[in-house]
Amino acid sequence: MALFTLIVTFAAIAAVYNAISVFIRTKLRAALTAVDDIPLLGMPRADGLKIKGTAVVCGGSVAGLLTARVCSDHFENVAMIEPEESVMTAEGLDDHGEKIAIAVHKRQRVPQYAVFHGFQFFMTIGLRKMFSNFDAELAKTGSYLISGDAKMHWSGLPFAAGSDQSPVNARMLVNLTRAGFETLLRRLVLSSCPNVKYVPGSVTALNTSETSPDAISSVRIRSCVGDESTLPAALVVDCTGPALGGLRWLKGLLSASTTENAEQMKLLESLKVTYDPKMAYTGCDFEIPPELIHSLEALGLPADFQTAGILYVGFANPKMDNRNVIVGRKGRTAIQVTVGGWDVRERMTSIDDIKKFLSQVVFSRPIPEWIPRMLELFDQEHIIPTYVYTRCPASVYVQYHLAKNLPSNFIAIGDSVLQLNPVRGQGCTKACVEAVTLNGLLTKCAATPTGDTKGTENILPRDFGRTFFDLQAKRTGGLWDTYKSEDYAWKTTTPAKGDDLQRTSAWQRAYGYAVTQLVTQDPEVYAVWWHTYHGIAPPTDLLSPTIILKLAWMQLQRCLVS
Repeated sequence: MALFTLIVTFAAIAAVYNAISVFIRTKLRAALTAVDDIPLLGMPRADGLKIKGTAVVCGGSVAGLLTARVCSDHFENVAMIEPEESVMTAEGLDDHGEKIAIAVHKRQRVPQYAVFHGFQFFMTIGLRKMFSNFDAELAKTGSYLISGDAKMHWSGLPFAAGSDQSPVNARMLVNLTRAGFETLLRRLVLSSCPNVKYVPGSVTALNTSETSPDAISSVRIRSCVGDESTLPAALVVDCTGPALGGLRWLKGLLSASTTENAEQMKLLESLKVTYDPKMAYTGCDFEIPPELIHSLEALGLPADFQTAGILYVGFANPKMDNRNVIVGRKGRTAIQVTVGGWDVRERMTSIDDIKKFLSQVVFSRPIPEWIPRMLELFDQEHIIPTYVYTRCPASVYVQYHLAKNLPSNFIAIGDSVLQLNPVRGQGCTKACVEAVTLNGLLTKCAATPTGDTKGTENILPRDFGRTFFDLQAKRTGGLWDTYKSEDYAWKTTTPAKGDDLQRTSAWQRAYGYAVTQLVTQDPEVYAVWWHTYHGIAPPTDLLSPTIILKLAWMQLQRCLVS
């Protein structure tokens, strides 16, 4: 009887523990990810009416295009203000087979336009909900979805991705260059959103009205030829990227005011935090002639060239080296070898330079033999690569969620808020998470003034901007701390004001280092990490009791061995 009672007690405790765990994780998933908002994409509005007025999207790159697509479902009109006039020409809408080198017009404001881009699973899910014809249009580009296994290695040690039959290794990731992705996205938006209007020019200032001083009433626009005009705005979204247009416009709005200028200006200036990981790399593009594909595959590539995506990603262990190596198929007929890292100053100008770089890499496990053999083959066949050197700008976080008294109908998305070290390739997906978050909020907004918006010119709730920035900080703001903790592992990084390279984020860096070690050994831990990295699970999953116990066991084993 006593044994039966003990068993029942333990079973009851386990059931309660599981119920509490599920409840807490459900809450964390809703707060820290936008997964629960994805089903709302493309859904008809509850009242069947669109919000009156125009949503002004400032910037027409990836963040701007995703935002315009979302706003088109909720506003009568959407104006996308884009300073590069050429992007809307027939030539600018052509991806040129993703051979950006032959394009007449290249994106001047996107330094990574011609190099590898990473796209996480969240992006694939979001695009399929935003555009019912996404898969068909992707196929027309000659591209395809690739395996969820991105062939990641840490100091040469492969992540424990498991077998090809593992669910996380299914073909689910977009495989396009930035040039190919952005032109495809622009064509999809223009073809599916008739209420989105492209306006060539730049926003120069924000205006408010006497009846609604806490909201933006219109924006001032300077055209590409210098003409000035004013456009009424129901919502203003800053998608200007590194230009940080929104911060500049808000300062201008304050300078036109006569109350509390100094304090407000000081607060706005304090929102911007920056540090510099000194990341630089060279993308080396090798155009592969059809007759060379068989010889290339005979070298032992980890995937068939015709269906390959990423072939090798080698991240440095900060205790050993500062160099990264990435190899993959770029576009339809090219291989790109990207080499660089933290405070790497060498620029590749020849195949010999690449070979020298690879020979200097210090990994726990050597770079696969097929990579230097591939370079030898290219050398023998006189394939001359194209080199694109990128010195990444400093990382920046404009912490709008800490601001006070911002216009209620102003928000910012993408790099205009958070610019990260591109080494992990999460920038575009970050913008998608924020666009999906915006859609979730707009779904709750009525099309006519109600409640706290009655008697004002603004239809959106007075707390709309603040609510968005709070959600944004929870769902993507955590990336700032994660990336910073990793970048601070290198002594060459210039820290943010008030930070110390060794002490700031020390526990997070140590924990992340240990988890990465475990990811190379344990397929179950890899699967948890994979879901958090791809934006479909909360990062707190990596703090689960199971993983903590596995980390403790790993450390105990090492102590016993030593």
